Amino acid sequence: MNVPFFNHILNDISDGLILISGNGIVLYINPSAKKLLGNAVLKDGVTYAQYMAADESAANDPFHQYVLDCIYEKNRSHNGTVTYTRPDGIVFNFNVNASYVKETDDASGSEVILRFSDVTELHKIRVKQDDSIKVLIGMIAIMAFWDYLYAVWKEAGEPISTTALTVIAELIGVAGSIFALRFTSITFADFGLGIKNLKKSLSFNTILTLIVIGVMITAKFLLRLFLPESFSPSAPFLYLNVLRPIDLLYIPTVVIQEFLMRGVTQGSLQRVIGDKYPSAVAIIVTSLLFGSLHIHKGLMYMVGSALLISFFGIIYRRQGSVWGLCIPHLFLSWSLRIIWGSGV
Repeated sequence: MNVPFFNHILNDISDGLILISGNGIVLYINPSAKKLLGNAVLKDGVTYAQYMAADESAANDPFHQYVLDCIYEKNRSHNGTVTYTRPDGIVFNFNVNASYVKETDDASGSEVILRFSDVTELHKIRVKQDDSIKVLIGMIAIMAFWDYLYAVWKEAGEPISTTALTVIAELIGVAGSIFALRFTSITFADFGLGIKNLKKSLSFNTILTLIVIGVMITAKFLLRLFLPESFSPSAPFLYLNVLRPIDLLYIPTVVIQEFLMRGVTQGSLQRVIGDKYPSAVAIIVTSLLFGSLHIHKGLMYMVGSALLISFFGIIYRRQGSVWGLCIPHLFLSWSLRIIWGSGV
């Protein structure tokens, strides 16, 4: 093997390449392999056993075993993904495959060319997708439970308020989400609870909320001016007394709803479908699910909820945060009651 020529050709390849003799001596290691593995012991002329002895991380035992299998089990193909922890603590996922240079009739004398690629980011994406599928399965189970709960509630003559019924479903969803945060790779940021670009998100949604409230007030002013018969003569312009202290309990409800619909459901759908389908698919499906949760409040409420949450879904797709969306969700809900009355 012309090692200098081999080194010249492969010097700039991003994948790591190691040439190992049949008896385990490292004949060549390219710069990318040295950088990825980060261990100065692994160099030309040393045995792989010396490199293993110098590696103090027990977490790398599967990696070393995989390499040894490549060296000594030449009668089968080797191509797989193995985790490796570099001495500086950075964890990589390498896709490793082996090919052989047979220089003798004895297979044991064949030199092994190990090629390993850094697929860490791809691995993280796949893990997130798998965990997001688990989250969606959980949400489907909760939706099924909700249908049965609603049926039991109707059969029992609606013994509790619709608000209490909704709270039960929301608490189950929160419990399932906490379980996902604990036992999967899903993070708070994945669920839309991160603080990245928080100030920008809060500012945008606050301005948007004020604009929509201004449009509603203007619309009502024009209606009262040109179509006064549409309103009761004794009706005030604004129903300032419609809100009560108990309505403050709606604040945590808003956070929970945005968290479950935007962060959990829409976010998981976005990770699962990736670039295969338009982002509108995740928004539409999430909105339909949210609307269906309000079956106990009637068809028009379901449709209205789905349409409103679709608009929020577009914003979430751009911002990735539920915190900002809580502002229009909360204050537009209150404003609708103040401007149009408690019956809205």
